[in-house]
Amino acid sequence: MIKKENIKELLNLMNYATEDNNVYVKFFGNLDCIMVDLKNESIKYPEQLIVNDKTTSNFEHPENFVVLECVTRLLTKGYLAKNLELEPRWQLGRGASGGKADILVKDNNGHEFLIIECKTFGDEFDKAWQKTLIDGDQLFSYAQQIKRTQYLCLYASNIEDNKIIYVNRIMTIKDNEDYLKTLKASQRLRYKEASDVKELYNVWKEIYNLEYEETGIFEESVSPYEINKVYSIKDLKSVGFEDTQKKYNEFATILRQHNVSGHENAFDKLVNIFLAKIVDEIQHPNSLKFNWRGIAFDDYYQLQDRLQKLYKDGMQKFLNEKVTYIDNKQLSDAFKLFKNDPDATKDKVMEYFRELKFFTNNDFAFIDVHNEDLFKQNAEILLKMVKMFQDIKLKTEEQNQFLGDLFEGFLDDGIKQSEGQFFTPLPITRFIVSSLPLKQIIEKNDNYPKVIDYACGAGHFLNEYASQVKQFFDKEDELQNCYSEIDGIEKEYRLSKVSKVSAFMYGQDNINITYGDALAENKNIKDGQYDILIANPPYSVKGFLETLTEDERNKYDLTKLIKKNAYSTNNSIETFFVERAKQLLKPGGVAGIILPASLLTNGSNLYSAAREIILQYFDIISIVELPSGTFGATGTNTVTLFLRKKDDNPSLAEHYKNRVNSWFNGNFEKDKVFEDKNLLLDYLKMQNIEYNDYMELLSNHNLNDNLKKHEMFKSYLNDSKVKTVNKILEIEKDKLYYYMLASMQRNNVVIVNAPSNKNEIKKYLGYEWSNRKGAEGIKYIGANSDDNDSTLSKNKGIEKIITPLFNQENLFDNNKINTCIRNCFLGNEIITNGNKKIKVNSLMDLLNFSKTTFDKSISLNISGKIVVKSKYEVDKLSNVTSNIFKGQTITRATTNEGNYKVVAGGIDYAYMVDKYNRDD
Repeated sequence: MIKKENIKELLNLMNYATEDNNVYVKFFGNLDCIMVDLKNESIKYPEQLIVNDKTTSNFEHPENFVVLECVTRLLTKGYLAKNLELEPRWQLGRGASGGKADILVKDNNGHEFLIIECKTFGDEFDKAWQKTLIDGDQLFSYAQQIKRTQYLCLYASNIEDNKIIYVNRIMTIKDNEDYLKTLKASQRLRYKEASDVKELYNVWKEIYNLEYEETGIFEESVSPYEINKVYSIKDLKSVGFEDTQKKYNEFATILRQHNVSGHENAFDKLVNIFLAKIVDEIQHPNSLKFNWRGIAFDDYYQLQDRLQKLYKDGMQKFLNEKVTYIDNKQLSDAFKLFKNDPDATKDKVMEYFRELKFFTNNDFAFIDVHNEDLFKQNAEILLKMVKMFQDIKLKTEEQNQFLGDLFEGFLDDGIKQSEGQFFTPLPITRFIVSSLPLKQIIEKNDNYPKVIDYACGAGHFLNEYASQVKQFFDKEDELQNCYSEIDGIEKEYRLSKVSKVSAFMYGQDNINITYGDALAENKNIKDGQYDILIANPPYSVKGFLETLTEDERNKYDLTKLIKKNAYSTNNSIETFFVERAKQLLKPGGVAGIILPASLLTNGSNLYSAAREIILQYFDIISIVELPSGTFGATGTNTVTLFLRKKDDNPSLAEHYKNRVNSWFNGNFEKDKVFEDKNLLLDYLKMQNIEYNDYMELLSNHNLNDNLKKHEMFKSYLNDSKVKTVNKILEIEKDKLYYYMLASMQRNNVVIVNAPSNKNEIKKYLGYEWSNRKGAEGIKYIGANSDDNDSTLSKNKGIEKIITPLFNQENLFDNNKINTCIRNCFLGNEIITNGNKKIKVNSLMDLLNFSKTTFDKSISLNISGKIVVKSKYEVDKLSNVTSNIFKGQTITRATTNEGNYKVVAGGIDYAYMVDKYNRDD
């Protein structure tokens, strides 16, 4: 509270001047001045300023200092002293209590314009405001005395942290005729028709919903005598955690209140609102159009018209799509073409135009609109949505974690994530992008790196990449040039729009979003051009091949493995995205792709062929498991493949294929030309096969006695699906070929195994998903959490992500997994720091060359070879019995005694005993 003891501080903060430390003076433009005498405890206002009661000019009441501060603020703002009056007194009247107002402001015509009631900061102000809300209190009593008054203001000020702060509640008490026209005649109560204080207050309550503003008088952008809520970009605040949860809950509440069941449509309209708001922040930073201006100045039609104009501009400028929009002025101007057209005809056409424009479904229709009543119902929803976002700054220079979370929540609720489509949480995109050697790629590139996400969804990967590369550019134009080389492809139209909106939210305007199928031909996307590919493509999408033309299907080698009559049922779309990555990346290009874990081990021809593409055309840098719980809407286990495309000049894959074909045709003439026979010898050593025996097989296609006794070949001969020499040769050729490819990979593979324990998974990811009503969405795990503590970082006020995957504050932290992977890309030493979840293996160790089938399965669980020591001869089970069958569980219901479950082995024991007895 401002009082005698701190009056000097107040005067100094208001820039009053003094010569003797007792008398303080401040001049305002002309000869008007205020003089404060500390010794005599008096305040002398300008001569032209009418002071009706001297009790406001002394130090007796703390409220007088608030009046002094407010008058100083008004005069500094540009209000004239001759238009100000203190303590005007009115006689008691009908329904009025009379009394004295603190400050009356007149306009330049001498008409009453604004009444200000001053209160001390804190409890007195709060109580006065509560009474105003209940019955109008003093201010409405004063307003009833002066009918021409247009505005009322409850005001308080204080000193905090060595600066003056103030609060005000501004009420407009003039009629908005445009708004009143939207109401039924019986509902059109007017201020000017109110006969007493009660009726005056009732208009404010019933018609204007007790609406008030907290700004509009003293702001820099507002001119004197023109009270108006003018929003500027300076009034907006950044999104924090509290806003995220509050806004998401508010959105859900609005939908429930108005029975909006179509959440996907609601999300579409919400995206349109986001687009309109971003356009507004870009085009009108000093006078925002998006915001609701209050019932006193605005109505549903004006609001929606402004939004439609902003949306139209955004679609045209940012998405290059034309949206039809005609404003009232355009239509009115069109009548100038008709010299003799009566006004009545014009009015009728304008009425029809209004009905067509507003009483039909549009880009902001949360419910089905086809008449005026439904328009008003929808307008109530739209207004609440606008108010929910009007104070938030959507366009930011930095990627805002909580803004991303907020959008993620709306996405998750508004778009059914089906057919393999799941949005990638921010921590995962940050981990994947930061694992790539971005700095080195930028430095070695003559131009700006070309980057693509061929299933960009809501644009998470693109935004994250754009955010991370900012640190490598000093100039804004260079950064924007870098952004212009970023491409996203999205098959769903709504999400393509979301991606573009996301890009503009983060100032990444030049990112290119293509609406289309990434597997189809696209004139904007060229093969073999991209340095970086980052994506979480869809999987298990049935019938995806039917959406491609025959020429487009024929681009893929994988298509040859699918019968035409199976196009409609095949759902292995993830395998085609693997081949698409091979097509898009240039030699040396890198990729971070999220794929279902089954892609590594599924034994079908299509998945095996996808792994062949990986092994032939890529170096595998790292494989990182992402456990169930990574994506909120699915429990599917996934992996991230970090790949680098091999050089194709020359192509080792083609060279080794030719070499293996020559050897298996018995042709060894080129062994003297090429220095790669050592790979054949290494393979034989690994398999423990004698060179001469193998040469006989290759030359004569014959198994000699030594090979027949070899464990591998005995297994071949015992396998009913193999048996023949030709089939054995086919499998051996395949094994040797991929052994050679694997052995020539320059780097070892960093394997990161995910934990299986629920609490460990949360620590590993750094987050968990909540479905609890009122707290839905992603929740970050706190730094102080332990294994049994699911306390979230946000609840502890911690806004950073804690995870072993990366360090949010230092993406180059050597103790984190992302740096380990980046070092592998760069050929640097891989330091695991004792992390048991990280293993470094050669690619050959991940492939199993000992089985009778070779489907190129890639194993992430490498263990040492088990050696059985026994006084008896060790033999394979398949060699001692041909009768192996599925075991049967023995339960307590089938036994008389015992508390343990016993599983009978699936082996014919009588046969084994008989065999060994005969052998002995």
